[in-house]
Amino acid sequence: MTAGARTPLLAAIAALAVSLVAPATWAHGVGGAPGRFDYTTPRPGTYTLPVIKPAADGAVLDARGAARRLRGVMDGRVTVLSFIYTRCSDASGCPLATAVLHELRAMAARDAALSARLKLVTLSFDVVHDRPAVLAKYGGRARAGRGPDWAFVVPTDERERDTILDAYGQTLRAPSAGEAGPSHLLRVYLIDQGGRIRNIYGLDFLDPRLLLNDVRTLLLEAREARR
Repeated sequence: MTAGARTPLLAAIAALAVSLVAPATWAHGVGGAPGRFDYTTPRPGTYTLPVIKPAADGAVLDARGAARRLRGVMDGRVTVLSFIYTRCSDASGCPLATAVLHELRAMAARDAALSARLKLVTLSFDVVHDRPAVLAKYGGRARAGRGPDWAFVVPTDERERDTILDAYGQTLRAPSAGEAGPSHLLRVYLIDQGGRIRNIYGLDFLDPRLLLNDVRTLLLEAREARR
């Protein structure tokens, strides 16, 4: 990614004020005012991340229109999975999740070995609007330059979407008048190489520094397990 391309993304991070706030609130403006992260992240490998549960699978289409399995998209790598829809305009919702993943990718790009072992996946739950062509345009810049691979996918249909979201505990509420899509809890998932969820981030801890340290912690854990 070029410096020119990154500048708007980094500006978006600042504008959106990635923050420590009250625990996860519903998107579309129901939360409190965000502040700044003001804490020191723990050093990778000095803590452990418990296994929460297996990461669910499901049938999806990628940005080229190819039929895939969600677990297959993860490629057996440490994965950061985000649920969004492209028409979301809430600054503390989908745009924030995407901006944080952009920042995480930029940070990870400084370490080629880490980048090769990390996968970013954005899954849209808008199966009507966010078809592969829309996802290709939305995520086009994400695949440019150095850094971890970033896949954009959408479930094949509403039934598959509901099954996937239910398995991950990603609840939706029907859109209110004037909203382009449903309200939802902001959730980003950290999944290890064995396909297990190891952390879940809400608005209160969606800090790219913490995500990167958690990724490094899982990679150190895997290296120790191979010895």
